[in-house]
Amino acid sequence: MRVIRALLLAIMLTVAPTAPPASADSPATSSQIALDWNLNAVNAVRAARTMDGVAPGSTPRLLYQAEGLVYMSYVQAAEYDAVMKISHRYLLYHHFEAAAGHASVEAALVAAAYNTLVFYLGDSGGVLAAKYSSAIAALPADEETMRGISVGEAAAADIEQLRANDGRNSPVSDSCPRTTTAGVWQCAPPPSVQTEQTPWLATMQPFMLIDSSQFRAPAPPAIDSTQFLTERDETRDLGAAASTVRTPDQTSIATFWNANAVSLYGKTLRDAAIQYNLDLVDTVRLMAAGIMVSTDAGIACFDSKYHYRFWRPITAIRADGEPADATWSPLLTTPNHPEYPAQHGCATSSFMQAIAATLGTNNFNLTIFGAPVTGTALVPRVYGTPQQVDHDIQIARVAGGLHYRNSVVQGQNLGHSVATWTLDRFFLPGDD
Repeated sequence: MRVIRALLLAIMLTVAPTAPPASADSPATSSQIALDWNLNAVNAVRAARTMDGVAPGSTPRLLYQAEGLVYMSYVQAAEYDAVMKISHRYLLYHHFEAAAGHASVEAALVAAAYNTLVFYLGDSGGVLAAKYSSAIAALPADEETMRGISVGEAAAADIEQLRANDGRNSPVSDSCPRTTTAGVWQCAPPPSVQTEQTPWLATMQPFMLIDSSQFRAPAPPAIDSTQFLTERDETRDLGAAASTVRTPDQTSIATFWNANAVSLYGKTLRDAAIQYNLDLVDTVRLMAAGIMVSTDAGIACFDSKYHYRFWRPITAIRADGEPADATWSPLLTTPNHPEYPAQHGCATSSFMQAIAATLGTNNFNLTIFGAPVTGTALVPRVYGTPQQVDHDIQIARVAGGLHYRNSVVQGQNLGHSVATWTLDRFFLPGDD
């Protein structure tokens, strides 16, 4: 729903200016409004529900993590273009027409985020509308703010038009495969109540890649190969719910990285912006690069997943003929999409590479908050480099019983390829 200009003007006329208008290209412009609207977007995406893959008449489900990142990318793309249209510090993601001279970057960001969120997710209870009104009312009541609103609305409308037929929620079969063929993926038990998870993501048009198959992973190892049998046994022993060889630290790492990616990525980006004292423009770039690059890596990952349809450890281990394995269960709940390659390997490796590239250092020393083994409070881990994150992701997905080691490695290779290709072409310096 578009903002009603008469209402906005009435609001603005009743609010006295509290600060001088910010210069559009000023490096001192506070990042707080970008941090606030990233959190608003995370909360809106986490609360959103969909009927995709849900039987008619059933309760709508919450968004899966991979599709949640798609919606975050819509928002960050619109914010990025709105802010860069005014600041010119970095090149636009997608060109759009708008009169951006002497416009407020803060107002542009707020309008772009709000309009994009409402377009894709609605606004149950008017939560976003209230946050929007409050944010706009806190800005100077002047022409720069009004022009910024117009730029933000135009950026949101452009992203909506650009992505109108991108394949999101395409009507594809999502019923679980009923097969006993060795090596072929089946939904995790019990199959009677399961559907495939977001199969449309495999063919969705990426945000920056040419197509979803551009960096398709090589084929997984044959199921009778030494490599596969060795890695299957590693996951069986290390990733079992009742494992006697998994260390407490490995359990902690597996659980930590099982946190919801939308929340984890959002908080990591906000904390990085604060830690590195980024201004609004560079914060918006950091957030757009981190979310959009990892989303494209996730889309590419799902292309490989649904191309190969490789079986999960819970299926492979229970089928190996050993009586002790017939009831084997993993530490973590197995998601209902094919195993190869590992989605966390794809998305998180590209996410961390994007952060390192935009911060300009591989030694970022970030504190990341993930899920605890018990309790509800998030727990921190400090990572000095992207390579340290890659190391722990391999431990996490094997010790969680969800993947084989090579699947995580190949996912990380894919993620790095996506990040390298996209960062060479997008979010580049402009003509500030």
